[in-house]
Amino acid sequence: MCGARLSASAAAGSLTGADTEDGTGCLDAVLAEIDGKRFLAADVCAALTARECTPDLALRLLLRAITCASDAPLTAEQYTRLEAIGAAMQYGERIVDHVKYLVEQA
Repeated sequence: MCGARLSASAAAGSLTGADTEDGTGCLDAVLAEIDGKRFLAADVCAALTARECTPDLALRLLLRAITCASDAPLTAEQYTRLEAIGAAMQYGERIVDHVKYLVEQA
């Protein structure tokens, strides 16, 4: 829908670089991270894994859900995987870093 709207507007510029990234190449990794978060309600998991939701949006919403859940500590390994997915999606440093404070200290 966004693409159609932007293409109809003469003032809209072309998307380039990270703005074109929807995360399709990271779909399996994003789904695995969502599946591994047992604190998420079933309806939240269903919404995040719906095919209408891009992997980019699903990961961003997952990161938000992690910050909102009081019982959602992250292991260092989980955080490293989230960082790798974020890097593959060309996220800036502040997107995944937003949940770094939840990494369990060993």
